[in-house]
Amino acid sequence: MPFDGLVTKSIINELNEFINSKIDKIYQPNSEEIILILRKEKKSKKLLISINPTAARFHLTDQSVENPIKPPSFCMVLRKYIQNGRILNLEQVSLDRILKITIEIKDELGYPKIYYLIAETMGKHSNIILINSENVIIDSLKHIDFTISSVRQVLPKLTYQLPPTKTKVNPLDISKENFIEIILNDNNKKLNKALIDNFYGISNVFCDLVCKDKKDVLVSDLTSDELEHIANRFFYYIAKIKSNSIECNIFTNNKGSKDFYIFDVMENDEKTYYTSPSEMIDAYYFNRSSEITMKQKYKDLYKLVESLYEKADKKVESYINKIEECKDFEVYKLYAELILANQYNININNDTVYLQNYYDENLSIIEIPYISGLSPVEMSQYYYKKYNKDKNTYEMLGNSLNQAKQEKEYLETVLINLENATDSETIEEIRNELILNGFIKKKIINKKTTSSPMHYISSDGYDIYIGKSNIQNDYLTTKFASQNDIWMHTKNIPGSHVIIKSKNGTVSDTALLEGALLAAYYSKAKNSTNVPVDYTERKNVKKPNGAKPGMVIYYTNKTIYVTPSSDKIEKLKRVK
Repeated sequence: MPFDGLVTKSIINELNEFINSKIDKIYQPNSEEIILILRKEKKSKKLLISINPTAARFHLTDQSVENPIKPPSFCMVLRKYIQNGRILNLEQVSLDRILKITIEIKDELGYPKIYYLIAETMGKHSNIILINSENVIIDSLKHIDFTISSVRQVLPKLTYQLPPTKTKVNPLDISKENFIEIILNDNNKKLNKALIDNFYGISNVFCDLVCKDKKDVLVSDLTSDELEHIANRFFYYIAKIKSNSIECNIFTNNKGSKDFYIFDVMENDEKTYYTSPSEMIDAYYFNRSSEITMKQKYKDLYKLVESLYEKADKKVESYINKIEECKDFEVYKLYAELILANQYNININNDTVYLQNYYDENLSIIEIPYISGLSPVEMSQYYYKKYNKDKNTYEMLGNSLNQAKQEKEYLETVLINLENATDSETIEEIRNELILNGFIKKKIINKKTTSSPMHYISSDGYDIYIGKSNIQNDYLTTKFASQNDIWMHTKNIPGSHVIIKSKNGTVSDTALLEGALLAAYYSKAKNSTNVPVDYTERKNVKKPNGAKPGMVIYYTNKTIYVTPSSDKIEKLKRVK
C-alpha cells in the first residue's frame, strides 16, 4: 500500500478543485479520523484524513460513517477555530506525505484570521495538527510529549516543527544531470536504497517501476548506459506526475492480495481502474475496512458461540453423570420394603443386614447397608425418601438432558453457519437470531440487517436454495418451499437446510446430486468423504412446537452419499 509522496501529490492535485471552498461541517467518527465537509458552488464533498498506523491517508470519500453522539475534544477544537472557514490553499511539503491546508476565517469582529491544518500521514508517526499564523500549535489529534519522543514534541502552545527527516532532494526540482550526480555520490549503496535515501516521495513500489531488475545492483556496478536508461525512466514518471497523467488502479495478484498505485506497476495482475486517486483509495480502504470489520465480527461472535457450546457440552456431560448416579433409584424402594417386611427380625445395632429378596423367584439373599441405632421403620423411611429423591431427580434430569442436547445441537449449527458466512449481513443476522433465542442479552436488535439465502442453479436448470442461518433455514423449509419441493440435510450432522424447487412436481437426478453436494459442503462434514445426505419432499418435514430455529423432524426419506469439495461447488452457478 504505497501511500508515498507521489500518491500524495496526485491527491493534492485533485483537491486543488476545492480551493476557495467552505469548510461546512467537521466530524470525528473515531480516535484516528476526521472528516471535513467541503462546499463550493452548491457542490459538497467529504475529505477524510486518517492517522491509522496501517492506513494513514487523506482523500475524498463517498462512504458514510457513524459519528459519536458527543464529539471528541479535538473535533470541538476544529469546529471552534476553522468551521465555516474558507480554504485558501492546499499544498504538499517537499513531496513528502504532508498536506498543509491554509484556512481563513473571520473572528467575532469580522477580521480575517489564518490557520493551518496539517496532516502528516507517516505510518505510526501520523498526526493531524492545527496551528495559527504564528506557527504555534493550537491542538493535535495525538499529543506527543518527552516520554514519547525526545526529538520532537507536539503539544498545545509549542512551536510547530516539521517531522525530522534525512536531507533529501525534491525530484520535481532537479534535472537529469543532477539526478545522475546525486546517485553517483552514493555509489556504495544498492540502486533502490540510493533512490529512497536521496529523494523525497519515493517508495519501494516506485523504485521497482524505475529500476526493474537493477534495483539490487550497487550503483558503482552500473554502466553509464544503464544509469542513463534508469534516469530516463525516472523522469518519464516524474513528468507524468507533473502533468497529472496518472493511471489509478487496484490490482490483485494470483494469491488474492490487493494493492493500489497511480501507475501500472503489475503487468500480469488483475486490475480495476478508477478515474481519480481518491476514488481508487476510497474503494481500496473501504473494501479492506469491510473485510477487517467482518473478520472482527466473525471472531467475536464465533468466540462467544464457541463458549456457549462448550458450556452446553459440559452441561450435557454433568447431567449424564448425575443421571448415572440416580439411575438405580428402584433399589432403594426394594430396600425399604424388605426392611419393613422383616422389621421384627433385624438387629438395629448392625451396619449391614442380610435379607431374603421375595421379589426374586430364587429368593436370593441381598446385603442392605444399615444405619446403626435407627429403628426398621426409620430406616425404611430413609430409603423411601432416597428413592423418591433420586426418582424425581432422574426424571427431571432426563428432561434437562434433552433440552441441553437440543441446545448443544443448535449451537453447533450456529457455529457451522458462522464458518460458512461470507458477509457482515449474515453474521449480524446470526447475532440477532442468538439475541431472539436468549443466548445474547441485548435489548436493541438491528432489524435493518438482513441477508438472503444462497441461490444456486443446477447444471440442468433447477433452483437450489441454501440457508445461511437457522432463521433462514426455518424460512426456507416452513414458508418458502412448496409441498412437492425437495428438502435436503446431512444425516445426523449439523448443517444448512437445502431446498430444490421442483418443476411440475419432479426434480432431476442431476439436481438431487448437486443439491446433496451443497448440503454436504455447507455442513460440519465439509471436509469429509461419503457424507450421507437425507432428502424427502417438503410435505414430509415438520417443525415441532417450541423447537429452536432450524430444528425439524422428517420421515419417508432417502439418502445420497457424496464427497463435497470446493472445486465441485465452484463449478455450480451461484446467483447470490
